[in-house]
Amino acid sequence: MKKLIILISIIIFSCSQKRNEIDSIEIMSYYYDLNDSQTELKSEPVTYSIIDENGNAETIQKTPFSKNKYLHFKSTVDSKIIDKISLNSKNKDEKFYNEKTKNPSVELSCGPIIRVKIKYKSQKEITFNSSDFKTNAKHKDFIELQNLIKNNYAEKKFNKIENSSELEKKMKAFEKYSMNKDTLELPFPPMPMPNRNPIKFTK
Repeated sequence: MKKLIILISIIIFSCSQKRNEIDSIEIMSYYYDLNDSQTELKSEPVTYSIIDENGNAETIQKTPFSKNKYLHFKSTVDSKIIDKISLNSKNKDEKFYNEKTKNPSVELSCGPIIRVKIKYKSQKEITFNSSDFKTNAKHKDFIELQNLIKNNYAEKKFNKIENSSELEKKMKAFEKYSMNKDTLELPFPPMPMPNRNPIKFTK
């Protein structure tokens, strides 16, 4: 009887150690560009996904070669990737994931930035950004997660979201959150000087 109790205790303890502690993961790929009046920067999302603890993902993806057309769909990824992220990030903080560069700067046109935000059930949060053109072993789990969602779309393993208003609100909120974080972490380039003497055309 004692051996049975010990065995059950070991099983319960090992399960609790491997328990998924993540509430949600948000990932967005985006560019920075100047607005129409060339006076300030604006973010332009390419893809945004929010994934829950079970691997259920909702995604907004920009239609290729379009300016304002987006696809809204939901899909499912293997929950093992969420479990792996939970285990690997359990004792990590933002300093671990943030990349340190000698001359950090916001890329206007070279390629998308990737912003990740992990929210845990304990209310702890971790956020960091990386580049789509750089490979960092610390970020491989998140790149894998993004690729799984991309593969779901490519293989048509998804369902369209008919009412996407709530998902769009989440993306807009994450856009503001990302710009605020980037402003604190990255030195933005100076804005172009306004043209004080515009050319005037006469008849």
